[in-house]
Amino acid sequence: MKWQAINLSIVLLFSAAGSKLSKSAPRPSKPISIGMIALLAAPQKYDGKVIRTWGFLNLRYESDGLWLHREDLQASLLKDSFALELIDEQQEQFKGLNHTYVMVQGTLHSKGPDGSGLESGTISRVTLVHGWTPFVPFAPKKR
Repeated sequence: MKWQAINLSIVLLFSAAGSKLSKSAPRPSKPISIGMIALLAAPQKYDGKVIRTWGFLNLRYESDGLWLHREDLQASLLKDSFALELIDEQQEQFKGLNHTYVMVQGTLHSKGPDGSGLESGTISRVTLVHGWTPFVPFAPKKR
């Protein structure tokens, strides 16, 4: 009987310690959904945070990026973009989405509005790149 009480005490002690550890463990942060314009205006506000945003994807060897618009890429308006850190497998997986509008989720690293980097920051630890069709207004009816 004495051994059963000791065993029960040990089990309860480990159970209490285990539940205390699981409560204090950090949970993965929920992504913040934010448009590219707001993100470009104040990237330092989201530094180190998991974000979800939409933009124009450009995949190139050593220079992957998410741009506000296709025209910003064509005009090389670098501050209207974020560099993307993708691994080789991701580049291969997402190459069918190259030069299309996409939704991207990852961790933002800001260089700030006056940062020395060419882009406005970097999106690393990318967990999602999903095709996104931009809104196209109806053409006016021809009479």
